[in-house]
Formats: sequence, structure tokens, C-alpha cells
Amino acid sequence: MSHRPAIHILLTTAALACATPAFAQDPIGFFERPVFAIEANQFSDREVSGLLTTLDALLADEKDAAAQRAATDRHLADFVRQLQRGRLAPAQELRVTRHLDALAIARPADSATITGVRRMVTTLLPGKVAPDIVGPDLDGQPFRLSEHRGKVVVLLFSAEWCGICRTLNPYERLMQDLYKNWPFSILSVETGSSPAVMKERKAQESLRYRSWWDARSDSGGRGSIASAWNVAGYPAIYVLDGQGVIRFVDVRYEDLLKAVRQLVNERTPTATVGG
Repeated sequence: MSHRPAIHILLTTAALACATPAFAQDPIGFFERPVFAIEANQFSDREVSGLLTTLDALLADEKDAAAQRAATDRHLADFVRQLQRGRLAPAQELRVTRHLDALAIARPADSATITGVRRMVTTLLPGKVAPDIVGPDLDGQPFRLSEHRGKVVVLLFSAEWCGICRTLNPYERLMQDLYKNWPFSILSVETGSSPAVMKERKAQESLRYRSWWDARSDSGGRGSIASAWNVAGYPAIYVLDGQGVIRFVDVRYEDLLKAVRQLVNERTPTATVGG
């Protein structure tokens, strides 16, 4: 009986040595924490084919001429939103743009909308360097998006009447406080009744980031910045890395926080934000 504990220990030690021989050779230390990254993944050719086929089917399905224009705008906006979820290879981008060119010829009444979507495919998908924005802020002072090169940027398109935009305010406050000493900026393009109203609303929400004022046209249409970025609805969100490259589009809430943390950590690989 007195020898059983010793035999048990010996057997256990031997079993562990056989089961995990690497532990006997590796130095003592902690393993790296797993990385749970979000990515805008590369589309497969099959996925691109499916998106183009679905677009054609939706456009062909609308029989009511009175409702056709609105339906076409909606289907094209949904199509490009799907594309902004991932990355297109150069050959895939060429295929999509040629398809859109053919649609513009076949549907001349929709050519303006199709041209806007084509511009998004070539300039506003993940992997593209974001176009510069130049315009006045809410105080009438000019500034540029390119002034923030070297920082991770969350670019928000927001509107006074947009309820969903306001649900993002707590996340914006969290990010502006958490990353105030890091290479990070939140910027927004605001539209509404007046710059003063939008400035007051931001102050009430303790939002300190800088905003462009994007005055709407006399007919109530989009402002010049939203038109250049072909914003179909609010909010629209772009997350840019330090090189000004679009990395994520329309990530919201917790996914937005993950995307920003991921890119800030890429900018500062020797430190980890938030522990």
C-alpha cells in the first residue's frame, strides 16, 4: 500500500511525457492570445456570378412601369451593398463593370443610377484608397479627409432625421474616449436643417469629433459629398486604415468596435489597446 502513491506518480508522469512531449522541450511561457479578426473576404467567381444573376433577375421582374424606377434604384443599391461586404479581384471588378456598362446601354432611363453604382465599384469597395473629401465643417472652416492619413478613421454619413444614426452615438462616445491618445479619428458628414442644429445635437450627445456640413440641394436631394460617395441611405459607414484604404463598410455597433480595435492594433503592433 505504501508504494502505490509513488507508482501512481510515476505512471502519471510517464503518461504525460508520452502524451505531450513538446512540453518537455519548449521553454516555459504563455501562449499568444487567439486573434478573432473580422475580414472583408475575397469573393469567389461563383459568388460574383450569383450576385450578377440575382441583379438581372430582380431588374427583369419589375413589371409596373410606375414603380420600376424606384425598384431599380433599390435593387442596384442592394447589389453594391453586397459587393461592399468583401473584396473583388481585378478580373472580377472588370467583369462587374462591364456588366453594369451593358445594363446602362440596355436601360438608358436608369443610366445615371447605374453610373453611380459603377463608380462605387471602382472607388468605394474594400481595398480601395478612399477618395478625398474637401469641404466646410459645421463652423464653416475647410478641412480634408486626407489630413487624417496615418490614422485609423471611422467616416460616418449621418442625417438629422436618421434615427438609426443616433443609436450609434454611445459607440462613438466610447471610441472617442478609448482611442483619444491613439492614431484614430472619427469624422462625419452631416446633413439636415442647418449646421447650427447639427452642432447643437452633437454637443448634447458629447460628440467631439469634427464634421463636414453637406448642404442638400434646393430640391431636397443629397449634398455634394453624399452624392460623390453615392450614399443611398443613412447611416453609411466606412472604416479606413492608416494608409487611407477602405477596410470595412457599414459595420455597426459591436462589429464597428471590433473593426476599429483591429486596425488600431495593426498601427501599433507593440501595444494592445484595451488589454
